[in-house]
Formats: sequence, structure tokens, C-alpha cells
Amino acid sequence: MNVFLTRLEKAKQLLGETQIDALVVTSSPNVYYFSGTWLDSHERLQAIVISRTEQPKMIVHEMSEQEVSPPSQVDTIFWKDGEPAIEILAQHLPHTGTIAIDNQWPSGNLIELMGLKRDVSFVKSTQLIGQLRLRKDEVEIELLRKSGQVADEVMSEVIQFIRPGLKETEVVEQIKSLFKAKGVDKLSFNPILATGKNGAIPHHQSDDTVIQRGDMVVIDMGGIKDYYCSDITRTICVGEPAAEMRTVYRIVQQAQEEAVQAIKPGIPMQEIDRIAREIITKAGYGPYFTHRTGHGLGIEVHEEPFLTANNDQLLEEGMVVSVEPGIYLTDQFGVRIEDIVVVTETGVERLNHYPRELLCVDTN
Repeated sequence: MNVFLTRLEKAKQLLGETQIDALVVTSSPNVYYFSGTWLDSHERLQAIVISRTEQPKMIVHEMSEQEVSPPSQVDTIFWKDGEPAIEILAQHLPHTGTIAIDNQWPSGNLIELMGLKRDVSFVKSTQLIGQLRLRKDEVEIELLRKSGQVADEVMSEVIQFIRPGLKETEVVEQIKSLFKAKGVDKLSFNPILATGKNGAIPHHQSDDTVIQRGDMVVIDMGGIKDYYCSDITRTICVGEPAAEMRTVYRIVQQAQEEAVQAIKPGIPMQEIDRIAREIITKAGYGPYFTHRTGHGLGIEVHEEPFLTANNDQLLEEGMVVSVEPGIYLTDQFGVRIEDIVVVTETGVERLNHYPRELLCVDTN
């Protein structure tokens, strides 16, 4: 069966299990997940209506007619400028019952729809779309493997490019060029290149700071290949690192390795965060690990689930998460190591294979 039809059928099954009458899918990632069509409709309505009792419907603006290619079992409805798009959507929804709405839909649209459907209860789509997208199917996992492989290759090439005297922004432009040369035009996010004390800012916006000998350099990047994201972080040293740099690196490397090895079905996500955080805390650097241990990744670079200290959700086969502990010493340097992993039946598979040992770039 077509993978998109399989997802639609699973959604209908979940509608029955949760006693929800219909699901309205609107965001570009979610529309793609169910239809195989990526649309950026901006302010214009785009929606897939999945009902417990009727055939799925895709409602889009007529400008997208040549772009839309949903599965044959999905009815397509086109609307024109000047027509009441939300009213058209309302016509294809149940008159009573409960409707789940895409969490990313603008509130203004929902308020208008609520006025048209006063006898309907509206709920968030987390238990439907979230439940489906949490566990990747084999098609998605293979796409993520390929996306991760490209990220590994770019990481290898950009590290060879780095040398003293380059600006952070020059390295960022090189990262973009390397991805583009491999056919990846869109990035998961603007690359982070943080040298020296900038590395102590986890999401530093790269600037004209010049890379110098003795700097630790944090490189965080990802590309979008065939609509699936990659995300990888490595930290290198330009020249010979100071003693504390080596110490901090070993701590982060151990935290990342042990956290990855602990991943398997049935383990609470907070346990993975605890393992990484405890290693860093026992080494005396607990206050300097300032973010969660990981996040989900797929069509979007940050999606459910999240490896946080308060998330008691259990890991399941097919979930894909980042594992990225870090230590950030203000006005000194930072270290982060990140891989994307997929939960398997018995453990974990890394989707990034670039070495995690401390690499010192030759500056001669």
C-alpha cells in the first residue's frame, strides 16, 4: 500500500480509538506527511480533512492545482480568491462531535471556524498527528539515514576548510555551499559556527569573529534532503587545546556516549537526560549544561519527543531523537556533541557516523 495511504488509514484508526470525529491537517509538514505534497500556501488555507466515516479530502487554493498529487483515494477541492475558504472547510466537517485541529493552525482561522461550527468541540491534534509522527516508518527512517549521511560528509569537508583567520560567517557560507553542492538547497536551520568564547552560547548567531589558534569551535548544522532533516554537532580545536578543554571534551563525549547506549524501547526519556546530566554534574560542570539532552527530528528539525528531565514518556521503536549534551563556560569556550539516533527493537542506531573523538585542526 502507498505509504501515504497507510498513514491516512492509521489516522482513521486513531480517530476511532479516541472517539474523535475528524482531523483537520493544515501545516506544510503535516500536509506533506499525509499526502506527499509540500505546499507553502502562506496565508491561504490548505487543509486535509480526515474523517472517521468519509473519504479524506484535500482543500487547497486553485494556484496549487498543478502541484497537488495526493493519493487517489483523497478527494481534492480547489477554492478561489474571493471565496470564503473557512466556510468551504466547514462544509466538509461534521455538524456535531469532536474535531482535532492541527496544532500549528493560526488561531484566527480556528476562531472563525468555531463560529461556524458551534455544536462541535475542538481539541488539539497532539494525540493524533503527534502519535503518528512520533514513530517513523521504514520509508522515513531510510530518508533520515540518507539525510544524515549528507550531513556527515559536509561536516568532514567543512572541518578540513577551517583554519585560523577565517570569520565565523565565512565558514557558515562554506557550509551552505557544501550542502548545495550535494543537492541540498534548504537547511534545517541557519548553521551555528561558534569559535572561542562564542562557543559558550548554545545558539550563537555566527558573526565576524575571527577563528584563532587555540580556539574550540562548535559546529552545529543540518540540511533538508527529500523533505527530511539532518542535525549534527561536532566541536573541534584549532591547534593545541588547553588542559581544561580536553577535560571538558572528554566529559561531554562520555555523557553523549552513555546516553546513546542507554536508549532502547521502554526507557523513560527523562532517564536519558538524567544519565547525560549526572555524568556532567559529577564532574563538577552541572550548572554549565543549560539545555535539554535531545529533541525529535523528522520532517521538522525540532519535533516531539523531547529528552528532558521532566518527560516520563517511554521511548518506542521508530522514534528518532538527537542526543546532544554540552558544557558552556561563559567567556571561555563551549563543547557540544550531537548525533541523531533511531530507537530500534532492541536498542539504538546512530544516523551520524562522523567521528566523535576530539579533532585538532592542523594550523601549519
